[in-house]
Amino acid sequence: MLKKCLIFVFSLLSCLVFSQKKKAAPLPPLASYENITAEISSEGGKNKLVAYIQFDDKKEKVVLKELTTSDKTQFPTQLKITSFTISGVKLYHFSYVENIKIETKLKKEETIVTSNEIWEFSSTKVKILGNIQKTSKIKETVFLDKNKTTSETQEKTRREGFDFSLTKENDVILSNKTQSNRYKFNPETRRFDPKK
Repeated sequence: MLKKCLIFVFSLLSCLVFSQKKKAAPLPPLASYENITAEISSEGGKNKLVAYIQFDDKKEKVVLKELTTSDKTQFPTQLKITSFTISGVKLYHFSYVENIKIETKLKKEETIVTSNEIWEFSSTKVKILGNIQKTSKIKETVFLDKNKTTSETQEKTRREGFDFSLTKENDVILSNKTQSNRYKFNPETRRFDPKK
């Protein structure tokens, strides 16, 4: 009888110990620059890429991007923050990369999404310019007949969007294989307009 009671007590204790949930550790900041810290924030079950701006007496939050996945391997990485001043307006350049992997029985797709954003935080806290470039490497099995007895593996690379570059004069150049567009900051409208 004593043996049964001890076994019951030990099994009850082990259930209580192992059933307690551990709190997830907060993710470390992705990047810091001057008074800005960028990190992944989770609110209401949704993950967001946010920038916290520390002013003298207060801290403001700006949502840079709402993340559509909870898979931490697909969260933004290689985040860099820089700043530059044009016509007395201080702008911040955020650059980050996302690796998105989709795999099925017949198709494997790995997409690298490079995002470049220019923000103005002094008065409006608004995104002035955003550019997304995608490079997808696709490997899929294609059947050559109706009965699906013969197949071959095809590989292809797909590019979408424009390459982003910021010049020494703080102009933005967006280019791809067929065209190149140059944009210059207009301090009156606070946006990048095509340069003529």
